[in-house]
Amino acid sequence: MEFHRALFIQLRRIGDILMCTPAIRAFKSAHPECSLDFLTEHPEVLDGNPYIEHVIRVDKKVQYHPLRQIELIKRIRAGRYDLVVDFLANPRSAWYTALSGVKTRLSYGYGHRRWAYNLIPQRPQGPTYAAIDKLRLLSPIGIECNDPRLDFCVLDKERTNINAIVKDISGLLITISPVSRKEYKRWPLERFAILGDMLTRDLGASIVILAGPGEEKVADKMASLMSSKPSVPRITRLGELGAKFEKAALHIGNDNGPKHIAVAVGAPTFTIFGRQDPISWTYPDTLRHFWISPDDYCQDCRLKRHRGDSNCIELIPVEAVAERVRRAMEILLRPIPKP
Repeated sequence: MEFHRALFIQLRRIGDILMCTPAIRAFKSAHPECSLDFLTEHPEVLDGNPYIEHVIRVDKKVQYHPLRQIELIKRIRAGRYDLVVDFLANPRSAWYTALSGVKTRLSYGYGHRRWAYNLIPQRPQGPTYAAIDKLRLLSPIGIECNDPRLDFCVLDKERTNINAIVKDISGLLITISPVSRKEYKRWPLERFAILGDMLTRDLGASIVILAGPGEEKVADKMASLMSSKPSVPRITRLGELGAKFEKAALHIGNDNGPKHIAVAVGAPTFTIFGRQDPISWTYPDTLRHFWISPDDYCQDCRLKRHRGDSNCIELIPVEAVAERVRRAMEILLRPIPKP
């Protein structure tokens, strides 16, 4: 298949957008002359991505405003695309796709929204890393790739800003992100504070608590609960998060957007999961990316029987997390054998 102009859609969630970046890279490798645009509510995630021509911002605040939605659909139609790939397939993205006027409309097409698409592959059976899942969506247009590396651009000025913040930090730098939109993904803040103190005492670590704009109160609260003195920098851009993670010996946190940025820039991670499947959201490298879930503490989690927002993440004890983090650090600090 030959394409001249393509539109990819992933409206929301920082992590989900990052999971699309391997598919973006694979598509451009197969179609280097094709102009590729991306439709999303979070264009900052794709700042500097070399494979995208234009990022079209969707303003979530006007999603129920008929005139603004008509303007957006007109803009999509004006793009004269010959391919739309909808990675989200929610009601809004299905309507954008259906009204795009595009001949080839590709998506997994969940449930009753299948009507919006005319190229619908079968979704892979069993849990797979989300980036691989999105890559496999492209197989009906002849793209076969299993390289799940995430792309995220950090600007030099953002590294300079972060260097000024961390210049006085010594020892093992461990970042912690205790935030999440969803309550069932939030490990209790008090346990994050205890964990931070334990790592400071036992590993001599310097703890940096990270939170994005609007989440500063959570970071400040965790810092106030700690006996040691963590660093709590103010982050104004996602690129500054990426620059911070580049310096981290380990990033610890809930399953959230910052974790996926850490993965994208090459930082090792330790994730505390709720009822979501760790395989779907953990980069497939068991020597650099570690996790713990409630499966050992909740039979319903283990058997995947939960419906709704269960808070079983609260069953995970701080001692278990601390022990697994210590084991992860032993693996990460192990000398690399000479060839």
